[in-house]
Amino acid sequence: MTQPMNRNALTQGRRSAEPAEPTEPVGPFGMPLSRLSRRGALGLLSAAAAGVLTGCTALPSSSGVTRSGVAASDTNALIETAPGPNEGDSAEDIVNGFLRATIAGFSDDFATAKQFLSDHAVAQWKPLETVSAYSGSTEPQVSVAANGSFTVTSGQVGVLSSLGVFTPAPEGSTYAGEFSLATNSTGQWRIVGLPQGILLPFSRLMQNFAVSSLAFLSRDRSRFVPELRWYPRSSQADSLVSGLLAGPSDWLAQGASSLIPRNAERAGRGVVVEAGTATVHLSADSDPASEDTRRLMVAQIEQSLVQISGIDHVRVLAGTVDLGAPAQLTPMAPEVGGIVGMSEGSVVRGTGARRITLASDRVLGTSDARSPSLGADGAVYALSASSLLRLPQGQESASVILSVGDPSAGAGGLGAPMGDRHGWAWLLAEGRLTAVNGSGQRATLESSWLQDGAVTAFDLSVESERIAVRRTDGRVAVAIIIRDQDGRPTGLGPALEMPRASGAGTSGLSWCAPNAVCVLAAAGTEGGGVPEVRLVQVGGAVNTLVGVRGARSVISDRSEESLLIIDESGQTWQRRGAMWRVLTSEVTDPSFPLP
Repeated sequence: MTQPMNRNALTQGRRSAEPAEPTEPVGPFGMPLSRLSRRGALGLLSAAAAGVLTGCTALPSSSGVTRSGVAASDTNALIETAPGPNEGDSAEDIVNGFLRATIAGFSDDFATAKQFLSDHAVAQWKPLETVSAYSGSTEPQVSVAANGSFTVTSGQVGVLSSLGVFTPAPEGSTYAGEFSLATNSTGQWRIVGLPQGILLPFSRLMQNFAVSSLAFLSRDRSRFVPELRWYPRSSQADSLVSGLLAGPSDWLAQGASSLIPRNAERAGRGVVVEAGTATVHLSADSDPASEDTRRLMVAQIEQSLVQISGIDHVRVLAGTVDLGAPAQLTPMAPEVGGIVGMSEGSVVRGTGARRITLASDRVLGTSDARSPSLGADGAVYALSASSLLRLPQGQESASVILSVGDPSAGAGGLGAPMGDRHGWAWLLAEGRLTAVNGSGQRATLESSWLQDGAVTAFDLSVESERIAVRRTDGRVAVAIIIRDQDGRPTGLGPALEMPRASGAGTSGLSWCAPNAVCVLAAAGTEGGGVPEVRLVQVGGAVNTLVGVRGARSVISDRSEESLLIIDESGQTWQRRGAMWRVLTSEVTDPSFPLP
């Protein structure tokens, strides 16, 4: 069985300088499978491709920004130009001319844009202090206030900070910037007061900034914890190293870190790329001395830099000291074909004829088990009525490690369990987020933002260190999981709200890449009643796929290689190429184990 999918729903470009249509096998988000393996599968959605945000179009040609036709030496992008001020321009002409020049400013380091400013304003203005992005479907509107100043307004998609952190704006958000002008000594209007930063169409933001993952480390130093950042393409490599030196954002800081010493600095030459090898020059006091720490530090830098086209190897120098080879961390790609589900009362792995039985109904002690999960230690979890069962690997009988409510109440208040790599099973118990270990001990999950809120859905990220949560009010947020030195969860870090994954008409929740979550969105009239799968980067772009009629939930292996939809009849659909196909109707309650 097949169901067509919108071929234009997911753009293909890995990077703006690469072909839009890969000729090698690709995963569902357009990333070549060979590249995923070599790069460590940090899971970037193709944010460099045009149109990833709903409603994005190119800036209208009437804006006056043009392309010269001269290609830059290191990319396929054309150089953009815009005219400077003309003698006798009105104040409104100056404001409009400045807006056009800022869009083209990445080609001349904003030299033309500065011509529209007074000398004092030039000294104060920081173009990249903040970048506000609008959809590009309509040009910003310029209006005159009663005091003679000008206000520029537009819809707002999000804001990019000077640290490379992109914060999406809620739908319907508006940008408003005030500009004041005065005449100079020659009688020409110039801008004397303006907001810090610039205003760009989102499409131009993607053209001029590269989206990359900084590779931070989990508390136990065994997994990468990625964080998306947007950096100017002209300085991407140096910016990535600077980002690692500065450490993770506040929402990640309680559970992820960088091993680069706090006093480390980039040395004069920065990052030099020759013949596929990036040599990173750091200050002499960047050497952590410990051999293990050196290797992990180099691994962080390498994992961050090999995302850049043309970089295959990384060498790190602290002064004149070569810090050596990187540590080899556990890959974050789950086992191929590792789906776990229920078949005829047994927990099985795989969906084909050769599927493996992990736990029979006899071993589970019930023929009504449901919602199975497989822990990283090989333990099988499943629900039975209002109890959570656990079957350790190699054992012949399961035990009850959690019960809620009245056993006679049937399904009770338990949601599908999920075993993390630290030996804890996560699930919803009567609407509350709960973690329990193999002995049945519950963790106390302290949180400033979930104290009084019930949860309708959640999922753990591929490395088990972050969580995505949908609350009863429909809002979605992600947070770091705070753990003690033994891996026991003790709480959740600050919430990073995900407005584009939230709101009325959205349901379900699943990590669909190391840096993106998927939700189902109600079908619009244009979609013919078929729900959409909305792919939302954590700190990045949004994309949508046409889903499957009757879609009930969406799950993924979290590594960007496999995306499934379960429909109302219990069928599991898998996306292959441009089509959804039924993967199985015999194996129910599918889930992907965490690696």
